[in-house]
Amino acid sequence: MNNTRLKELLIHLQNNQMDYFDEFYNLTKNSVFYMAYSVLKSYTLCEDVLQEVYLKFLKHVKKVEADDNILGYLMMISKNISLNVYKKRKREIQTEDFDYLVDKTEKEHSDLIFKMKKILNDEEFQIVVLHVINDLAHREIAEMLGKPLGTITWSYSNAIKKLRRDLDGKED
Repeated sequence: MNNTRLKELLIHLQNNQMDYFDEFYNLTKNSVFYMAYSVLKSYTLCEDVLQEVYLKFLKHVKKVEADDNILGYLMMISKNISLNVYKKRKREIQTEDFDYLVDKTEKEHSDLIFKMKKILNDEEFQIVVLHVINDLAHREIAEMLGKPLGTITWSYSNAIKKLRRDLDGKED
């Protein structure tokens, strides 16, 4: 993730140059989406959250400081909105059948994520998604989740061991 480019795009957005939004969105959407997915475990609900996050961001874009962690800010919005949705729909959330939502290429990706979700607990899943899919450093994840760096690296290491063991059929 190019933080310098995100800061440049933020400045353009703050100056009402909305033609830069598409690039900003494309650079950040996966991180925002998978943060929501780590809470909701529903592609459909996450798509709704994604829209809400960017609407809220654009509403308050002038208040965001260029020196802030812009991606972290978006992900915190995503997490908060997702938690609100989760609380409202607590009894209704179930694992979805992804087949009708994605094409064949995306289905392979979805199948792997679905298997990961079954193997890992919620925190491990969230850390792995943030590190592997969103390409965030352990330090960034620790700051974002408000946990010590050692806890994040330990959880990530344990999660990878679990995935290797369960997906490859290997023992430690």
